[in-house]
Amino acid sequence: MSAAVLTVSQVNNYVKMILDEDDALRSIFVVGEISNFKDHYASGHLYFSLKDTKSGISCVMFAGNASRLRFKPKDGMKVIVRGSVSLYPANGQYQLYIESMQPDGTGAIALAYEQLKEKLSAEGLFAESHKKPLPVFPKTIGVVTSETGAVIEDIKRVTSERCPLAEIVLYPSAVQGESAPLQLTEGINYFNSEKNVDVIIIGRGGGSMEDLFCFNDERLVRAIYACTIPVISAVGHETDFTLCDLVADRRASTPSNAAEIAVPSKEEQRHELSMIRDRIKASVGDILYTSYQDIDRLKDSVEALRPERIIEKEMLSVKLFESRMMSSVENRLVLESARTDALADSLNALSPVRLLQKGYSVAFKNEKCVSSVSELDSGDKIKIRFSDGYADCTVESAVKTEV
Repeated sequence: MSAAVLTVSQVNNYVKMILDEDDALRSIFVVGEISNFKDHYASGHLYFSLKDTKSGISCVMFAGNASRLRFKPKDGMKVIVRGSVSLYPANGQYQLYIESMQPDGTGAIALAYEQLKEKLSAEGLFAESHKKPLPVFPKTIGVVTSETGAVIEDIKRVTSERCPLAEIVLYPSAVQGESAPLQLTEGINYFNSEKNVDVIIIGRGGGSMEDLFCFNDERLVRAIYACTIPVISAVGHETDFTLCDLVADRRASTPSNAAEIAVPSKEEQRHELSMIRDRIKASVGDILYTSYQDIDRLKDSVEALRPERIIEKEMLSVKLFESRMMSSVENRLVLESARTDALADSLNALSPVRLLQKGYSVAFKNEKCVSSVSELDSGDKIKIRFSDGYADCTVESAVKTEV
C-alpha cells in the first residue's frame, strides 16, 4: 500500500493538534532568560525567546495577557512564565503561548516600581527644583481619597483643630483596585482645572504594597507633576513610599500629618501675628523717627529762608565787616601816626630852628636869606633871626674872612 502524500499545512495542523491535546503541555511553568524581546506597540502583543544555557524556545504573549503585567519585560531579565505549548501552522514553528509572567527572584510589583521610578526620575519628575511652595494660609484644601474611612475624618479633625476657617473639599475616589489609578488621576485633574482650592492632599491609610500600588501609576504621577496647585502626598504610613510621594511638592508620613503641614495651628498664627505686630511697631517707630528728623530739617530750612532771618544774617555780616574795617582802619591809623611821628622827629632834627636854639642865627636882607657877607654893604638894613625872635640891625661894615 502506497503512503499518503500530505501537504505542509496538513502536517503542521496535525502536529499542532497533538501538542494542543497533550495535557502535560496545556499549562506549564517555564523559567528562562528573555532574549530578542519585541514589543509590538500597535497590537500590544509581546514576542521574545526564553533561553537557558543549552536551549531556547520562541514565546508570544498576546495583548490581553500583556496588559495585566505590572512590569516591563526586557532582554536579559530572568522570568517565570505560565502558558501552553502549541504550533503556529503558518511557519511550522512551535512556541510557548504565555498567559502570565513574573520576575524570577523579584516581585513583579517591586520591579515595576523600580522600573517606572528610574524612568520618571530620568525625565526630571522628582527634581526638587520643580517642587512648589505651600501656601501659608490656605482657605480651601482639596482632598483626593475615599469618602469613607478614617483618612478624610482625620484630615477634617486636624484641620478643624488647627485652622477652623479652612474649608475641606473632597473628591471621592477609590484608593485601591483597578479603578483607583484613573479615579485618583481624575481627582488631581479636577482640582487643577477648576482652581477652586489652594492646596491638594492625596492619600489613604496604610496597606500592603499591592494595596498602595495604584499610587505608583504613571498617569497619576504625571498628573501631579503637571498640577499647578501644590500637592501633599499622604499615602500609607511613614515607612511606606510611593511614586506619588516622590513627585509631590511635600510628603507627609500620615494623612493627619498632611493636614498639619497644610494649615498652620492657631498658636502658630498667634505667634506669627505677634511677630508681625512687633515688626510693624518697630518699622512705624523708625518711620516716625525719620519723619521727625525730616520735619526738623525742613523747619530749619524754612526758618533760614525767612526775610527776617536773611536780613539778620546780612546785618550780622555787615557788622562783622564794619568791625573788621574799623579794626583795620584803627590799626592803619596807629601805624601811620607812628610813621608820622618818626618823620616829624626826623624833620625836627633837620629844622633850622633847632640850629638856632644851639646859638646860631640867620640874617635876612630884603626878606631874603643872606648866605654870604659879600651880599652886604655898609648901611644895609638887615633882620637877624634868633631862635626866640628877630632883631633889626644896620650894617656898619662887612668884612669877608678867609675860610
